[in-house]
Amino acid sequence: MNSTKIIETNTVSIQYDTNENSNNNKIVNDYYFIETIGKGSYSKVKKCKNLKTGNFFAVKILNKRLLRKKKKSYGKTQEGTLKINYMINDALNEIEIYKKFPFMHNNILKLFEIINDEEKDKTYLIMELAEFGPLVTLDERTGIFTINKHYDNKIYNEKLIKNWILDIAKGLEFLHKNEIVHRDIKSDNIVIDSKNHLKICDFGMAIKLNENGDKFSKTEGNLFFYPPEFCNGKENKIFSYKPVDVWALGVTIYTVIFKCLPFLPENVNNVIELFRLINEANVDYEKNGVKISKEMKELLMKIFEKDPNKRFTAKQIVEYKWLNEDNDISDINNNVNDKDNDNKE
Repeated sequence: MNSTKIIETNTVSIQYDTNENSNNNKIVNDYYFIETIGKGSYSKVKKCKNLKTGNFFAVKILNKRLLRKKKKSYGKTQEGTLKINYMINDALNEIEIYKKFPFMHNNILKLFEIINDEEKDKTYLIMELAEFGPLVTLDERTGIFTINKHYDNKIYNEKLIKNWILDIAKGLEFLHKNEIVHRDIKSDNIVIDSKNHLKICDFGMAIKLNENGDKFSKTEGNLFFYPPEFCNGKENKIFSYKPVDVWALGVTIYTVIFKCLPFLPENVNNVIELFRLINEANVDYEKNGVKISKEMKELLMKIFEKDPNKRFTAKQIVEYKWLNEDNDISDINNNVNDKDNDNKE
């Protein structure tokens, strides 16, 4: 595995830009914080600039005080009580995964520096800047998607989507080859750089497989991206997470193509019906008036195979002949960049 050492800094110096034309921007060590480009309940992502080099990065700011308080449940014990985990553990897991296996791959978002003072409430992760942000953003309360603002319906064409499938699959193949499963592939965790290439991010739920291999009984991830093997109602089920990652790749691409989820009950909160649909219903490849090619449908059907043992692997997707034909997107890059420049004027 390719590796570069991640810088670990355990001192934090905080200043503020008090110049008349500034917005009192924060400066942490050598990094000048510019603007917020992403926000969660317990973390923020800001664009920043290294004042020594002039290079731009994204900084993920983790509020450790709040993360230590926030609980999440993940199934039940044999006695029927909820299993509880703290969100801080996901944040620490992401850092440990990166420290053990620095991901120097074009389709995985890179981490360069960890700034963490144990006495302070916040940890700062200096990461690669994916200029265009998340591929698609899902409102889980409604099941409605917001498409990345740098694209419109004219630019969402099959050639671009073929490249995006390859990008995600290449990142997954790299992880799976190195015995790492992501366990939370979804459209929000796929970001776009300025050249329209996709990068996998957010490794809070990722895990390095041990000598027991890819065998699990605990489910992780977003319910809408769950595969059939999570939803079949069988007790004491054992499953593999590599096929789970591939199914979630399929759901992610489906949302991009059709602007909706492949399986969504009328009542978004009806988990039982959602699981029934995932487990039993066929995928509709003609949603919202979108027409895809026969070749795209055939590929998606291999990804949406309900039997995980027959489902395409990430490697099979990467090697799929049709995906690797006629996939030059330089003309699309020019259109998107022109549009982005128009928006700045």
